[in-house]
Amino acid sequence: MTGIFDHNSTLKDFSGRVPIFPLPDVVLFPHALLPLHIFEPRYRTMIDDALKTDRLIALARLKSDYQDFYHTKQAPIYNSVCLGRVTADQKLPDGRYYLILEGVVRATVLEEPETPKPYRMGELKLHRDRHRFSENFDHEKQADKLLKLCRSHLGEDAGHKGLLKILESNLKLGTLCDILSYACPLAIDQKQALLEESNIEKRSEILVQGLVNLVRQATDNENFPPHFSLN
Repeated sequence: MTGIFDHNSTLKDFSGRVPIFPLPDVVLFPHALLPLHIFEPRYRTMIDDALKTDRLIALARLKSDYQDFYHTKQAPIYNSVCLGRVTADQKLPDGRYYLILEGVVRATVLEEPETPKPYRMGELKLHRDRHRFSENFDHEKQADKLLKLCRSHLGEDAGHKGLLKILESNLKLGTLCDILSYACPLAIDQKQALLEESNIEKRSEILVQGLVNLVRQATDNENFPPHFSLN
């Protein structure tokens, strides 16, 4: 995870057009850090170009029927994506890259203009976090509920201390939801639904249910197999 940065300066001169990087079964969220190994020639070119400009890339999740079209620009993707920025990069002697992509903001791919580039380009509409403005919705209480569920799921595993320290640092509810959505082992379709929801309150409710299910599953696994009678 990352320290929480203000990306207003990152997006100040955003043109609306960025490369699209489609991947299977990966959903990136704002404030999350995704390590990537770039080895396909078309995506090496994409990274070369991005590093020369604004370092921005839209990470899109491929739909389940992408296999026959993977090496084309027609592989079907979910239009709800996360705009990310390359925050660290290492180019290897053979042209491959290791890099870190940081999620910046939710976005929708409005269209994919024709381009001579070997990779896809997209015209994006950005989506800032929205509020329901309900007087009965308490953001602090909802954040506390999420943190309690997260602790119940993670348990006392020392490997999660760094994550818990970040989560307990008085994050805004929307930021907390995004970091948890990325870090927790939710079903990939549920992660996609969380990415598509820009309303903070609705997103938190989806996430609460997802974490409740994770805790319940863990409890069920601990109770199986049952203790059998010796009779």
